[in-house]
Amino acid sequence: MEQYITQTGARPDRLRNTEQIQTAINRVHGSGGGRVKVPAGTFYTGTVWLRSGVTLELEKGAVLKAGADLEDFPESFPEDLISRRPFSRRLIGALDAEEVGLTGEGEIDGSHGLRDHLPMGESQPLGLQFIRCRKVKVAGLTLRDSGSWMQQYLQSEQIDIRGLKVWNHGNGTNDGLDLDGCRHVTVRDCRIDSHDDALVFKSTGPVKCGHILVENCELRSNCHAVKFGTESVGGFEHITVRNCRIRRSAHELYLDLVAGPRPPITGCALECTDGGEMRHIVIEDLTVEDCLTPVFIKLGNRHHRQIPNEHFTGGGTVSDIRIERMRVEISGPITSSITGYPGHPVRNVILRDIFFRTRGGTPPEQIMTQVPENSDGYPEVNMFQKVPGPSRGKQLPAWGLYLRHAEQVTLENVKGELTGEDVRPFLLEA
Repeated sequence: MEQYITQTGARPDRLRNTEQIQTAINRVHGSGGGRVKVPAGTFYTGTVWLRSGVTLELEKGAVLKAGADLEDFPESFPEDLISRRPFSRRLIGALDAEEVGLTGEGEIDGSHGLRDHLPMGESQPLGLQFIRCRKVKVAGLTLRDSGSWMQQYLQSEQIDIRGLKVWNHGNGTNDGLDLDGCRHVTVRDCRIDSHDDALVFKSTGPVKCGHILVENCELRSNCHAVKFGTESVGGFEHITVRNCRIRRSAHELYLDLVAGPRPPITGCALECTDGGEMRHIVIEDLTVEDCLTPVFIKLGNRHHRQIPNEHFTGGGTVSDIRIERMRVEISGPITSSITGYPGHPVRNVILRDIFFRTRGGTPPEQIMTQVPENSDGYPEVNMFQKVPGPSRGKQLPAWGLYLRHAEQVTLENVKGELTGEDVRPFLLEA
């Protein structure tokens, strides 16, 4: 069945089309499935829910735009789903649905969320949220200005994401794409520019995130470009990111550490700090124009953050990581690092055919003589600098790569070039 939302009374001049859009979705679902179409024009709406067998298609010139009233985004979240990030508001949602889609040449505009009503963060509406869904397709659309993460796929599987153009700026937690406890996913040909992390793999609950391929994407961010974590409760396995380009965001955010608009914090950050297993991760053919830190791999211990009904599985592991054919045009001033914590090393990491040019010039008095562990701290590239004491604010004692609590690390054709003088060695294994 095919149904235009205008056939159920939706109009561009309405301040709220939620009921009309939901009626069209329900009608197509009840008929056995099909397409709900949005014609050209801007249609204001609150939360609408996709249902099994329904694809919402936005034609060229069509805009679904979030309304500004709090009552349009009622809170709800499955009581039986365990997650450390239970986002309860969204613009477009799907729960326990199968064969659902969002496609077309149109635009979904979150209008920055409900900033006049709610604090930023988890209380703000997501753009898209798919919870425990199967056979999901999201393709071709432009996604803009969510109140929080632009799109969350939570404990879902068989997902096809391709050809999206994402711009997500305005609130502090504006991620571009979050795959949270998902399996059997393909992401291709997407362009993402976000205030917070651009491409994020998460495991906020006990379900592992794995069997995922991301390729041919452009990732621009004021935070991390490619990130695993921070939540890693269930863990990650068999994930490949390849042939992607990382750039500064087109949204200007200035930082004292570097001149001009802020570059991404990392080219790739792999953070496992909540007891899960991270293994069989491949990152290859990555071109990074600018970043603060090319590579950050951290095994940590934040197990004190457990939530009710969350099963603790042990100290966590990071193993079998391969990063190759990565070129970073300029990076720094923060050093790349691979670190575990006492008794829990990172194991079997291969860095191959990697080149990065980095900002040097750290004076001797600003070099750490002792690096704090901070194993239960928030995993971030400057986590060692934040510990109170004599090392606070200082740089790691290597300008290229710092290793600690790391075993079987293989470096093949890994080269760095300094843009200024620096007394530190390129590589230090503590």
